[in-house]
Amino acid sequence: MSVNSISTVIFLCLFLSSAYASEYPKAPGVRYDVGGYKLHMLCKGHGQPVVIIDTGLGDDSTAWFNIQNNIAKHTRTCVYDRAGYGWSDAGPQPRTSVRIANELETLIHKAKLDGPFILVGHSFGGYNMRVFAASHPEEVTGIVLVDASHENQYEKLNIKLPQNYDRKRNIIILPKPSGTPLNAEQSMLKERAINAARTEISSLYQSALQVKHLRHLPNVPLVVISRGQSEWQGQKDAENREKIWVHLQQDLWKLTSHSQHLFAFHSGHDIHLHQPDIIVNAVLDMVSTHQGQVMH
Repeated sequence: MSVNSISTVIFLCLFLSSAYASEYPKAPGVRYDVGGYKLHMLCKGHGQPVVIIDTGLGDDSTAWFNIQNNIAKHTRTCVYDRAGYGWSDAGPQPRTSVRIANELETLIHKAKLDGPFILVGHSFGGYNMRVFAASHPEEVTGIVLVDASHENQYEKLNIKLPQNYDRKRNIIILPKPSGTPLNAEQSMLKERAINAARTEISSLYQSALQVKHLRHLPNVPLVVISRGQSEWQGQKDAENREKIWVHLQQDLWKLTSHSQHLFAFHSGHDIHLHQPDIIVNAVLDMVSTHQGQVMH
């Protein structure tokens, strides 16, 4: 092992042993104190409504920078790192959707963001955005759920959540590993994401129960974007499992009376990586509708 390699490993170990992300190279956004620990949010663009993006398990904000850049040409758009991801400090346990939504409320206040908001939630992020919307109906003008988790999915699909996550990917939980070699910075981000995902996975059943007991969502425009390619390939009951997933997605479509259900036919679960335009267009349609209503 070279001297440079040894230095990188030492730095990685020192970095990962700390709960604080302040030691990491300069954050692209701003780190706000939300109660003794800091969360990172990057906002771009100007105007209203403000789009807020919450990622899936195992993804930090960087996975959505491309989508953010495109939406930010038309309105203010913010993506943040949940506690433990990216440039955000680790947060208190348990890492449930109610706690995460409360942290987001504080983060929005600290960042001085004024609604109304369009909420975008991918996978587990869908839980969090639904909790936030149900708690702040007057501040939400639209919701986009991207292959989002359903509160009954673990029972319907007979998924046994691991007690201790061992980095083996569960298609409902974590994105597929990229085949592209990672540099030192990307490796650190990914390692932080693995650790953060572990804490959220340990509370997934609790989060699902919280979503089950939600008050109704505000009756605002809702777009459900579902994958078009199966994520269960190679399993003997793959076709049946995918049918169940589609049924659960259709159930999400019924959450408001102003809803659309779109399919990303060339994507699996990671629609934001494989067909980002379908997400961008859905959000921009909501932005345009809202801005048109304000003008009149």
